[in-house]
Amino acid sequence: MTLRLIWLSTLFAGLLAAGLVSAEDLTAELAGETFSLELADDPEERRQGLMGRTELKQNAGMLFDFPPGITPAIWMRNMHIPLDLIYLDEEARITHLFRQVPPCEAMPCTLYRADRPLRFVIEVPAGTIDRLNLEPGDTVDLQARQNRPAPRD
Repeated sequence: MTLRLIWLSTLFAGLLAAGLVSAEDLTAELAGETFSLELADDPEERRQGLMGRTELKQNAGMLFDFPPGITPAIWMRNMHIPLDLIYLDEEARITHLFRQVPPCEAMPCTLYRADRPLRFVIEVPAGTIDRLNLEPGDTVDLQARQNRPAPRD
């Protein structure tokens, strides 16, 4: 029994490190559709992001939660798929949208920046913004995360 527990723990740690499972996932509602988002709320998770992924399901993505005072800048280094980027303020209101952001194939990579400090960025499959007709000013239901304190890094 102990050997089995050690083996399962090692397997889970490997899957977690490979990004195949997440330590914490949450759901969010965008334009009436429910999305399953992996949470990136520490420096290493934010640095890793979705790098290396070769696919992303339609209603899946990643939520980046930033400490106060951070102006998010996302790049597509080591990405294999295009993404849509959704930038949100503390109230989960959309402030910036970047559509069909392509992978970066050679340095230097383009940085997709907000123009001010923001709390959240959501990465979703390319085409999601247009499919859901998202616009700046729309709100995203992130209550499970929004009501928690921002990370302090």
